[in-house]
Order: sequence, then structure tokens, then C-alpha cells
Amino acid sequence: MKSPRVIALLLTLALSVTVVGADKRPLTPQDLWAVKRLSSPAVSPDGKTVVFTVQEWSIEKNKSTSNLWLVDTAGGAPRRLTTAAGTDNAAAWSPDGTRLAFTSKRGDDEAASLYVMHIDGGEPEKILELPFGVSSPKWLPDGSGLVVVTTVIPELAGTFAKADLAAMKKEIKRRKDSKMTAHVTENRQYRYFDHYITDSAANRLLVVSLATKEIKDLTPKWDRLFTVSGEVAYDLSPDGRWIALTINTTPPPYRDYPNHDVYLLPTDGSGTLKNLTPENRGDDGNAVFAPDGKSIIFGRQETPYYSGEFTKLWRHDLATGKNTPLTEALDYSIDGVKFSPDGKTLWAAVEAKGVVPVFKLNADGTGLTAVYSQGTSSALDVAAGTLVFLNDNTSRPNELFALDPATGAVRQLTHINDAYMAQINLGKVESYWFEGANHEQIHGWLVYPPDYDATKRYPLIELMHGGPHTMNRDSWSYRWNTQLFAAPGYIVTWVNRHGSTGFSEQFCRSILNQWGDMPFEDIMKSADFLIKKLPNIDPDRLAAAGASYGGYMAAWVLGHTDRFKCIIDHAGVNSSYAQYATDVPHGFPEVMGGKPWDNVEGLQKENPMFYAKNFKTPTLVICGEIDYRVPYGNGLELYGVLQAMNVPSRLMVFPDENHWVLHPQNAIYWHWEMQNWLSRYIGGKPVIEKPVFDSETK
Repeated sequence: MKSPRVIALLLTLALSVTVVGADKRPLTPQDLWAVKRLSSPAVSPDGKTVVFTVQEWSIEKNKSTSNLWLVDTAGGAPRRLTTAAGTDNAAAWSPDGTRLAFTSKRGDDEAASLYVMHIDGGEPEKILELPFGVSSPKWLPDGSGLVVVTTVIPELAGTFAKADLAAMKKEIKRRKDSKMTAHVTENRQYRYFDHYITDSAANRLLVVSLATKEIKDLTPKWDRLFTVSGEVAYDLSPDGRWIALTINTTPPPYRDYPNHDVYLLPTDGSGTLKNLTPENRGDDGNAVFAPDGKSIIFGRQETPYYSGEFTKLWRHDLATGKNTPLTEALDYSIDGVKFSPDGKTLWAAVEAKGVVPVFKLNADGTGLTAVYSQGTSSALDVAAGTLVFLNDNTSRPNELFALDPATGAVRQLTHINDAYMAQINLGKVESYWFEGANHEQIHGWLVYPPDYDATKRYPLIELMHGGPHTMNRDSWSYRWNTQLFAAPGYIVTWVNRHGSTGFSEQFCRSILNQWGDMPFEDIMKSADFLIKKLPNIDPDRLAAAGASYGGYMAAWVLGHTDRFKCIIDHAGVNSSYAQYATDVPHGFPEVMGGKPWDNVEGLQKENPMFYAKNFKTPTLVICGEIDYRVPYGNGLELYGVLQAMNVPSRLMVFPDENHWVLHPQNAIYWHWEMQNWLSRYIGGKPVIEKPVFDSETK
């Protein structure tokens, strides 16, 4: 039975959408889960129609559903194509444009299955169901079948006969139900993000025939995951004879650096793999075939660990086997490109000074030009003279746009969230620049509270982004949403401090082995600049908050200044020693100043916990127990020290969350705790009351 508070909340949200002319209200955490989330656009072969996914969340059920929608690129209202209460995704057009293949977990499906449906109506047909599910479908050029990705228990996969599939299902159930829960390994890398990778598992690429539903295993001898993350990146050649596949060349026990390479794989089922990039110790991947099938474009980094190096485009010539750099002269990180149909132009969404424009460049890597520079663009797709992409900004969730490659003209195709967002009172957003560390110009985003009044005094929140090599974008977020932080009556800023991407590779890599100093100087100078720019900022009511590397900066701030009245440290890299338990162990010692067995002084210099004697500021510490990226011992260690020092502190631990807070009810409570902590020390009023959820609603 639902609690009265949950019923009232749901009624309030429902009425607020239907009441015409109602006054606007502040953004709430619930609104982040009420917004429809667009993803995975794919344009039809004739360029006239786009299919895309719309995901909707239920706070009450604590789960989501997603369906496929269509919209004409010439304009018109979008129309819903599928209606089942499932998870429809990854839609791919047949070569003749009459059918769509997609993956979905619906009805009695135990995992995501492969479905095909005609776009003019009718029920989807289930084509393939496998024990671990299927993903990433791509059509063969003649439309006779599809390539898909799955996971198997390699010693049981066999020929994918009924008996083989039954044996895998039985073993999956045994693993799930076993009362013996130990994970045992001698590998250096043994878990990833929020799950262990100690059980026997391998990725496979398969071809399934639509006529017979027979399966052909393209990688029959492969006995491990293609990449430790389990993600599979591949492209199918225009003639359907070859696949370009990203594989981590470094085998178990994964003691050496991961080395992702591009492999060429025939679709004849022989399983013969050829490494196209063996000369590079760093990562090569995300390969795409040119339309003529004669070459492959891929992304390359030469440093074999995460270091802020920009990704550059390279070309592999299939006839000569030669790899050639294309964008070495460009100070941009470019990846995930799409070819124009004639093969002369590449399209990509590329970070640039706080925004992510749609860029085009010649296929030889010259002529880089920003074509559309508003907000954050992503998920580009191109066909028949039409380019489509998703675009959002700090004040608007993703919607679908189309771009005319010939003229550069852009038009918005969907307005799915317009009516809902029209009822929300959002703050003004500004971009600003100031002089930071090394006398360099630093960029920041500034978000004002709703109904900002220049005659009133306001607190300032310094949000500190993670990464460390990422960029604060003009973008809507479903987690660290700046408009939601501003809603209680705060001025909020993100600073693209040293180490951020999108401003030059040198700027990005400037913090290697010195994670704390320059970013801290940038953040403090940002506060000084904004107090001067806006004299109504109350310098006695400053707060700082960050997650992941932003949590590192929160702990660094804690040990280097008492200027802030309170701090929020979420999943923070608080301890250089605790971080040796991370799921990506390679490269961490190379960027953190030193090692416990070599140059411990350098390691301690960049270790936030080394400055514990200076801890004074009230701090909210947040962590998830299945966060293996920044293991939650980081948070417990910081909280334990704060408590032992009698520094006001509060701990929030989510047993079922990873590096992010992904469940609606947890996320709503998370936001309430953060707003309540801020209001306690810098004023302001949380936009919601403390949420209470009954167990029946989960």
C-alpha cells in the first residue's frame, strides 16, 4: 500500500502537467525522473524517417520502460511505434527501409531478445532469445539476417544447439542461486564498475538468419570478453564480408596495461582474426568502414593508460595494411565519426570550450569546421543526405534535431518534453572566463536561482566535476543537475579547471602527478571572480560539492581551506591508498604522483588524507557499496577521520548503488539529503520535504 505522502506526490505531479496556465514552480528531483529520455536515433536509408528510443521512469515502481518512436525528417508530430511494457532499444533499419530490428526484454523474456517488425504495423516477431541476451544488431546488406552480440559461458556454448543453450541457462541459474558467494581470482583486474568478472564468460558475434533462425558463430574459439568492460564496438563492411572489432589484446591475468586494438574478422564463421593495429601500445577502437569498403577510420591514443591524451583519428588501408594519422595536427579529441554517403566527409560531435558542436571534416582529416555549436550534441547518424542528432543544454533535456549537410541548416524534430518543462521555473545560465592558475584563462558555467533578484543576497555553490579529464558542458544532467542545485535559492557554478577536456591537450594533461594544486587554485579564483562580478554573493555562505574526481577535489578543499561553510563529497577519491582497489588499476600510480613502494613522498603530496590535520569544514560523505570505480572504503575512511576529529559530518551509504545513484527513490532521497545539508549551513530551503517510500512501492 502506498503511503499518503507518495500518493500526494504522484497526484501533485499529475495535476501540475494538466493544469493550464498554472504558475511555474522550482525544479524538483522528481522532475528529473518525470522527463522522457530520448536516445539511439537512427535515420532510415532514404533519409526520410528517424527511429529513436523514449525511456520513461516510474518512481513508484522504481523501474523504467522504453519504446520506439518515429518522426519524419521533413517535420511533423512524432508517433509511437511500440507500446509493450518492455525495454525496446538499439533499433536498426533493414537495407530496404521496410523493417526494424531491435532488442527488447518484454513479456516472458528472461533477457533482451532480438525482434523484427514492419514499420507499417503489426506485432514484432521474436527472432532470437539467448541465455545472456543479445545486443547491437546490424543488418546484413541483403537483408537476409543480422549480426548480433551476446555473452556465453565458453565451455558450454558449443554450437548454440538447444542442449547448449539449456546447459548455459542451468549454469546461470546455479550461479544465481548458489549459497556460496565467494569471488576468487589471481587476475590483476577482477571486477568492472559494479560487477565481478571472475566467472567464466566470453563475448561472441553471431549471424542469425531471418528465414531459418539458424545461428552462425563468427568467433567460435573466443574464450573471454572482447574488452574487460564487456562493451562491444564493431562495424560491418558495406558488402557484409568483414567486421572491424575492438578487442583488448592483453590477456588474463591482465597484469600489463590494457591494449585495445582493431581486429578484422570475416563473416564466414571461420573465426580468423587479424590485428590491424599491433604497433600501438595504447588504445585503438571504434572503427568504421568507409562507404566504398576500402578503408577503416578508427580512434587512437598512444599512452597505454588514462592520462588526458586526446583521441586522434587514423585510417587503415585494407589493401596495403598501412595505418595513417589523420588529425594529429588538430588539438581536438575526435572519435565516434560518421561518414557521409559519398565517403568524402566525416561528421562528429566534438568537445570545444564548454559546448559540444557538430563538426564536419574532410575524410583526409583536413577542414575541421563547426557546423552547429549550440549546447551539447550527441548520437549522430547519417543517411541519404540527412544527418540527425540529439541535442540538449543546461535548461532543456535531449530532443532530436536534423541537419542539412549541404546548407548546414538545423531544425528541431521533436518537442517531447516541451509541455512538461514549460511548468518549471529555471534559472538563467551564463558562460564566463577568468584568470586561473598559471595566469591561464579558465572557463566556467554560471546558473542563477529561479527569479534571481540582484538586490538580494545569495549563497554560492562551487560544483567540481569528475574525470579528472572531462568537461562541464552546456548540458542537461539527470544526476548532478545545476538547475536543481540552484532551485533552493543558490547561485551555482561549474568550473572547467585545469585537467578538463575541450580546451587543449596540454591543458588537459597539465595536472598529471599534480591532481590537487592547479584545480584548487582555479576553484578558489573562480569564487573570488564571481564575488567581484556579483556583489550580492554572500562570501560567508559558500559551499563546495563534487563526485568522483570532484570528490577528490572536495577532500582536497577540506584539507586546504576553511573558507567553505560545508562540503559534499560523493564517491570521492579521498585516499590514494584506498584507490588501489579500483576496478581500473592500470595507470593510477602513473598519474597520482608516486607509488607506495616508490616515491611515497610524491604519492602523499597528492593524497587528500595526508592533509587531515587541517580538516574543519562540515562534510556530507556519500558512497555506494557496489562502487568499484572508487571503492566505498574511500568514503568510510574519510568519514571515520572526520568523526574521530569531531568535525561535523554525515554519512550516506547506498548498499545497492554503484558510482552513480541510478534508482529513482534512492536518487530523490539523495537530492533531499544534499539540499538539507546545504540549507543547514548556507541557508536556502529544500524544494521537497523529506521523501518517504513504502516497501510496496519498490
